[in-house]
Amino acid sequence: MLIEFRVENFLSIQDEQVLSMVASSDNTFLNSHISNYGKLKLLKSSVLYGANASGKSNIIKALKTMKTIVISSAKKQRGDKLPIIPFLLGDEDNKPTKFEIIFIQNDTKYQYGFILNSEKILEEWLLVFGESNRAQKWFERIYNEKEEKYNYSFGAKFLGSKQLWAENTRDNALFLSVAIQLNNEQLKPVFDFFNLKLQIANSQGWDNGINITINEYEKNKELINNFFKIADLDIEGVEIKTSDIDENSLPPDIQILPQEIKEKIIKEVKNIRELKNAKILEDISFMHLSQNNQIKFLNFKDESDGTQKFFNLIGIWIKSLKRGNILIIDELNTHLHPLMTKFLVNLFHNENLNKSNAQLIFTTHDTSILNQDVFRRDQIWFCEKQNKATKLYPLSDFKVRKDKTNLENDYLLGRFGALPYFKEILSFWSDNGN
Repeated sequence: MLIEFRVENFLSIQDEQVLSMVASSDNTFLNSHISNYGKLKLLKSSVLYGANASGKSNIIKALKTMKTIVISSAKKQRGDKLPIIPFLLGDEDNKPTKFEIIFIQNDTKYQYGFILNSEKILEEWLLVFGESNRAQKWFERIYNEKEEKYNYSFGAKFLGSKQLWAENTRDNALFLSVAIQLNNEQLKPVFDFFNLKLQIANSQGWDNGINITINEYEKNKELINNFFKIADLDIEGVEIKTSDIDENSLPPDIQILPQEIKEKIIKEVKNIRELKNAKILEDISFMHLSQNNQIKFLNFKDESDGTQKFFNLIGIWIKSLKRGNILIIDELNTHLHPLMTKFLVNLFHNENLNKSNAQLIFTTHDTSILNQDVFRRDQIWFCEKQNKATKLYPLSDFKVRKDKTNLENDYLLGRFGALPYFKEILSFWSDNGN
């Protein structure tokens, strides 16, 4: 589970911004919206509001960039640039970027972070919290500018070939990533958190969302069909046509490769698709009842954008609820009716469905769900530009009555900030002689 994420000097973010999933002392929705980890109470969802270009999408991009660097930095060649764009509207040109995340994986609490520029990792650290909740340093790495080398320090609890891993870690790679590549088992839960638990998407959903939904549909056909009905999509079921991934399905230019290589390619394709018995998708059709109660089939591409997006999302939703993943999505409301957005959010607040403490973090412009019947105050966050830079802050910073459920009007009237500022266009038009 995600506890806290910090980012500094990235895109529109200048000073350190903090997204916290720690619940306040408020006792609202204690059973449905809160997960317990000892004395720590964590939120099952958070929503970010803000004007266009306020930087809320950059919070998501920061998380995605951190994940990308963790997963891929060990594969970089010497001299390859790191995917960092710092804040460019300030007066500190050489200031590095910082990412730090606190999370729980396999019932253990970790604090991991790094500081970097586009050329090298400048600092990297990992703290692990024991039963007494006291931090134990496993490793720390700091670049010494004068000596042009890294100074490493390791904790007593961190075992293995530390010197070997350090010697093989290039300037533009993370020690964590390299150690994993060299078969370190002790750091695997940390790497798995980024690689498996942290699921991040854009406004259209997941790149492999349809494949995941197909897999989940075979396992949870009745459940997904019920979701279609509850979401009022007028869909009775789904017909999926697939074919096996085998040697015959490979492109012609790959057919000439040796058999061993072709088998390896097939295996890699199956791994990417995340299907145990991976198949090639031939066609998806949705079953509808006609006016005279006959079954009619409509092709996936002929359905509405909202239906296509719902199908893209629902598989990863179910999979994540079962596995306790953290879903992070930008502009969840795109192509979705407000009630459908509310339905998807409430799946995470459903105690019977979310037994694995899955979490949802998303941005939206849909103010209809800005409501204390849907969210606690500490689950609602706002983004706005202050002096050209993004500021992130929670609704719990404001005094809001609990009995005032609908907060949409207060937000649109500017009480919480994070609104677009439109200049008087008519006055501007008039002043320019039009």
